[in-house]
Amino acid sequence: MVIAPTTSPCPRCGVAAPIDDRFCEACGQSLAPVAQGHGVDGPLQEIAAGAAAGLTHRGLVKAENQDALFLQYADRRLVAVVCDGVSTSVSAAEAARLACTAAGAALTRPPGGRATDAAIAAAVADAQRAVLSIRWQQRALLAAPSCTIVAAVSDGNTITVGSLGDSRAYWVDAERAVALTADDSWARYQIDAGLMTREEAEADGRAHQITRWLGADAPDLDPSVTVFVPDRPGWLVVCSDGLWNYASTVDDLGGWVRDHAVDAQPIELARALVDRALAGGGHDNITVAVAAITPAPKGPPS
Repeated sequence: MVIAPTTSPCPRCGVAAPIDDRFCEACGQSLAPVAQGHGVDGPLQEIAAGAAAGLTHRGLVKAENQDALFLQYADRRLVAVVCDGVSTSVSAAEAARLACTAAGAALTRPPGGRATDAAIAAAVADAQRAVLSIRWQQRALLAAPSCTIVAAVSDGNTITVGSLGDSRAYWVDAERAVALTADDSWARYQIDAGLMTREEAEADGRAHQITRWLGADAPDLDPSVTVFVPDRPGWLVVCSDGLWNYASTVDDLGGWVRDHAVDAQPIELARALVDRALAGGGHDNITVAVAAITPAPKGPPS
């Protein structure tokens, strides 16, 4: 039996707050929601947060959404976390939700002088502890509760991303699309080693086997971290493989964003991206967060 916690710590004061609360009763801090795409609200849930928005959808095939999304945007500071439960593990949806909640709470606390890359590493460690807290029983052929994680933090000028697994982050502007993560997966290993072309690797049934994750049997908990400084306005996109599997190259994903981003509100762009994945078949859970980012103009050279 899995016993799910009903509270998470307030990012400001640390007092435990019910996970469905919008504000901390102790200090009044706004609590960013964690969205999951199943339950009383049906297969789809959305978060709209000013210049950012997120959406998670069960997809068209799976009976349960094993993705989770945390999103907070305030005073130009963005925190977005996407976790994807490993379907071959016990309590995959619970692992994703708890990891996402823990990492999001960690990244919305005051940094206390800690660098953002160190804060992301600490958030991943909190997420790992949350996954390890799940009570579970061994079931044939299923691993311990496990999930992927990708976490992005932006202050409006710099984007820092950390990841384990194959959930991804991208930067897309009018001229280019940039991958901010690299998959920890069987397919990526084959491609990087020159053993297969991208098309061959992604067509293989082992393509989505991940090589790093959160969970009791995780081989490596040191997230891959990328720091990116955009020089023009654009979009940060954070998503699970249920989205990018239908636009697997960075140029494909960039094209999707540009097709829908002109004059679009963030929630409209998020919906359009999910609709593209659903039109492609929707074989997996689909989760995406998008944020419109306009870097502050640089002053004249001194």
